[in-house]
Amino acid sequence: MQLENLIKKQKSNYPKPDVSDVLYVKVEDDIYRLHKKKFIKEVILPNGANVIILSKLALANSLKIVGKPGDGDLNQILKALREEKDLKKCQEIINEISDSFLTNLSIKELIKIIRKQMG
Repeated sequence: MQLENLIKKQKSNYPKPDVSDVLYVKVEDDIYRLHKKKFIKEVILPNGANVIILSKLALANSLKIVGKPGDGDLNQILKALREEKDLKKCQEIINEISDSFLTNLSIKELIKIIRKQMG
């Protein structure tokens, strides 16, 4: 699975919290928190957090892959991927974000958090 390889290879040394089911996504200066199936904009990233880091360019290009304007947000990608039946689009997004993607999570931790937040 390419996502698993991406997570294994591109590790962030950002400190993790002791216990938390909260996922943050940092897109350059913008911080988002996944909460009840959507991303909410935050002002600050906590000192210890489960985090994924992306570039604005990777986000903009991923939005274009799912047919949204490049100045959109993470919620538009979430919505489009939930509706998407073609796994090629998911693969294209993984390819697009691979250069700027960093995380301090394992694939197992990420899946656990996403399942809890999206359930």
